[in-house]
Amino acid sequence: MSRRAGIKVLTREQTGKFNWEHYNMVKIANLIRNEQSQPQSECSLIVSPDTSVREAFAQMAEHGCDCIGVRDEGRDSPMILSKEDVLQGLLSELDSAEEKLARVSRQIEDGMTEQLDLMAEGVKTSADSEKNMLEAAIASMTEGLIILGVGGGIEKVNPPAKRLLGLDGDDNMEAVTKVIDGLGLRELILGNDGERPNKWGQFKIKVARGRILQMKWTQMNDEPEQLLGHVVMIRDVTDQMAADRAKTEFIAAISHELRTPLTSIQNSVSNMLAGVTGKVSNKTREYLHSMKADCHRFAGLINDLLDMAKLEAGNMPVNRRVINIVGIAGDVIKSFADKAKGKNIELMCEIDRHISPVYADSRRISQVLWNLVSNAIKFADQGGKVCVRSYDSDDDVVTMVEDTGIGISDDLQKQIFNKFYQISRQAGPGYNGSGLGLAICDGIIAVHGGSIWVESEEGKGSKFYFSLPKTNPFIVLRKHLDALAQRSSSKGDEFGLIIANFDVPNEQREQLKHVVSLLANEILTGSDHFLTSSEDLAIRTEDFEMAFVVGDAQKRHIETVKEEIEKITQNKLRKNCGEVPILPMLGIAVYPRDSRDVTELEQIARHKLNRMF
Repeated sequence: MSRRAGIKVLTREQTGKFNWEHYNMVKIANLIRNEQSQPQSECSLIVSPDTSVREAFAQMAEHGCDCIGVRDEGRDSPMILSKEDVLQGLLSELDSAEEKLARVSRQIEDGMTEQLDLMAEGVKTSADSEKNMLEAAIASMTEGLIILGVGGGIEKVNPPAKRLLGLDGDDNMEAVTKVIDGLGLRELILGNDGERPNKWGQFKIKVARGRILQMKWTQMNDEPEQLLGHVVMIRDVTDQMAADRAKTEFIAAISHELRTPLTSIQNSVSNMLAGVTGKVSNKTREYLHSMKADCHRFAGLINDLLDMAKLEAGNMPVNRRVINIVGIAGDVIKSFADKAKGKNIELMCEIDRHISPVYADSRRISQVLWNLVSNAIKFADQGGKVCVRSYDSDDDVVTMVEDTGIGISDDLQKQIFNKFYQISRQAGPGYNGSGLGLAICDGIIAVHGGSIWVESEEGKGSKFYFSLPKTNPFIVLRKHLDALAQRSSSKGDEFGLIIANFDVPNEQREQLKHVVSLLANEILTGSDHFLTSSEDLAIRTEDFEMAFVVGDAQKRHIETVKEEIEKITQNKLRKNCGEVPILPMLGIAVYPRDSRDVTELEQIARHKLNRMF
């Protein structure tokens, strides 16, 4: 330190340590105790011990003093402190505070280190505990669990999985891999190429001792949706399936037993309403009509239960024939016309073009469409709209029933095809039902090899779809001809087969394929207006050939069909096809006049092919 004009000057190091907040906070009394200053003889400036250092310096500057006197109750005369004493005492105070701060900081650091060590040990212990708990939980599961890695290798197998697969607990992963590969599980999960694995799926399989295993798998993904592998769950569903079968058989038996007395009640009520038992009063007639309505509803429930039992047992009779969805849709819409009118609902059928025929049971498909339209009207608001649409979609024929009703939430959409599930159980007319309708629809469409699904948004209506697979057109044609031949054998009726062929030079067939396709679609669409019987059929058999079956083979009817085909062809060619070298030809054969063999009938029709114009 150096002196200059009686003022103590701080070095750079001391100034760096100086915290100027203490200039305001430190009291003169602290400096007296720290510096242990000695009393001096004279000082004109006297302050109390509670005076801050800053205020003391300010007063010294104001009075022009180099020292200050401090009153002390234990002394007769004040303690005299010079500016140098005050500064030195302030530095000492700062050093003491710094030491205390460093000591507290070391204590905090030591405490934090100890706590972190304890936490790390606790985390490790907790992780080990959770791992052991998870291992124990997996081993204690009643279901089998197999975890497959990204490449399909087995990463984990629990003991129940080995037991269900017929293995011993000490069998290794190689043995498990051999068994599941024998079942085709990994091939199903990973797909044929192994690059696009299936996200989820399930199947059932019968194993040793007649046990039935259900295997379900689902993908494992991390947060960025990166594939981690697959989890496979294995359950023994033998007892569950036996219980379901017993329940189904019980329901079927009870339903059969109920049908007989119900039929008797229906007949009795009908006879009473017809006056067979005598004159019926108006009040009694009301009760009888109510009983008749309840009998019909009860009969519908019994029929639904029986249908469900047959579907679950896998023995529902399906009488397939070639059908056109458009005709079925039209009949169903007609049957609901009055009901829709009563709710002021617009009921319509929209078909944009010719729909391919399918090979299915017309009564069962009509039942599906009837259920869907009935539900659509039931849940549509007054003044709403219900529309049935059908269209070809790749290898399927898709039918949609759209309504402007209450809609279905995402959660409910997953359950509506379950047995006894109802979208709404509101009290009052219009909403009550057995909850079997959609489950039966699902079963019927599945029997036909199709699919049924729903698209809906709550409050914005619903769209129910079902698809039926197209069949090879020659198979459809042959099946239809066989069915008509059987009918003809019993009734003696005749039917006609018309083959339409577009004779295009081989070198231009690829070039003109699109033009012919447009023409064929035009003819098929128009045929819906002149082939109106359920026994009529229009189908495109090849790129350049179509077949028309006329159920009523009267000469005039066949001539009418021939003329309609010619008219549509001429108009289309003249309008859109110009002078392209397309030579339409028709060949006609009649069963049994030309042949009693339907295969030979096709050959005869093709042999008779002649240019139309």
